[in-house]
Amino acid sequence: MCRYAFHNYRDHFACFDCRKSFKYWQWEPCDEKTFIAKQRLEHVPREIVCPECKRPMFDMGLDFKAPRKSNRTSWKVAETLARNGFTFHDCGCGMGVRVPRTMREVTQWLEARREKSDGEKLLQGYGRRSKRNKRARA
Repeated sequence: MCRYAFHNYRDHFACFDCRKSFKYWQWEPCDEKTFIAKQRLEHVPREIVCPECKRPMFDMGLDFKAPRKSNRTSWKVAETLARNGFTFHDCGCGMGVRVPRTMREVTQWLEARREKSDGEKLLQGYGRRSKRNKRARA
């Protein structure tokens, strides 16, 4: 069962300039007329700024575990993933994807998960078929 289904947690935010992570409450009481069982609060997205540098922070999701401040490589990996739209918004059941640990792995990881155009999908399928045909002839 999903860990986040029955309780509202504070969201994790990261400041990549300061290399710090904070948790902020993003939930407000909902109107009692629209009450849904087990869900008394509704998510209210808003811009959160870093308490130190006053720049906007990234909403990294509930499964984000911030690296140590001294680990610049891990912070750079997390920033690259966040800027490319990959954050840690999951249901909390631990079935997440293994994230890359080095910048070399990041480029391959992003390329594998990139949304491909119809033409790229067609070429990729054509490449597989031509390899199968070559093996069948041999």
